[in-house]
Amino acid sequence: MYVGILVKRLGYKVYLALDGMEAVRVAREQKPSIIVLDYQLSEINGTSCLNMMRNDPLLRDTPIVMLGPEDESLTNTAIDKMDIQGYLKKPLNVTDFYLVIQRCLRHSVKRRNIRAPLSLQVGLACKGEQKELFASNFSVEGLFLRTTDPYPVGTETDLILTVDDEDPIELKGMVVSVKPFAAALGPEAGMGIRFVDIPEDVSYRLYYFVMKELTKDISVGGSGGVWFDDTLH
Repeated sequence: MYVGILVKRLGYKVYLALDGMEAVRVAREQKPSIIVLDYQLSEINGTSCLNMMRNDPLLRDTPIVMLGPEDESLTNTAIDKMDIQGYLKKPLNVTDFYLVIQRCLRHSVKRRNIRAPLSLQVGLACKGEQKELFASNFSVEGLFLRTTDPYPVGTETDLILTVDDEDPIELKGMVVSVKPFAAALGPEAGMGIRFVDIPEDVSYRLYYFVMKELTKDISVGGSGGVWFDDTLH
């Protein structure tokens, strides 16, 4: 459940299964781009489930990421013999998990930085105008601002962000993409802005903020939980 919530927040559609047999059935029906498989499954363990998938013509080529226990019950030699694209120990490191997903994606757009869905008020100054807009996506390198009147690509902006209990962050930005208003798109019309010349200490604050947004109610620790790095990647 926790991993499913995290994957949804990373921007992907998720199909959940409660045990190994259901995982095989769901995977055959939905044909996912990636399978995230827990080694400690009920009924059949992760290795048996993995073997079933690799012997199934519909699933044998699907990238599989295995989540394993903290202890050393699985040796590196045993892991190397598995036909998988990644093995991550629990509690799950969000950055490592994201990088594995990006590596496994074959046809989707790949992104360098983790994005968090949110609703964050942002102060924007541009061309003598000052506005208060809301961001719907946020990463350490930029954000997407909702607006029906976006600025053209290449426009430079000044931004003010409040992401923690410290002083607001003032950043320079540049419009790099525009999504015009359309009835079908509704509130997602707006503009993507890339931050310019971010100081290292600010990058860390932004990274920490993104991680908190992704894991704010699922950072439970212990077995099955998730956590994030205390160093900037």
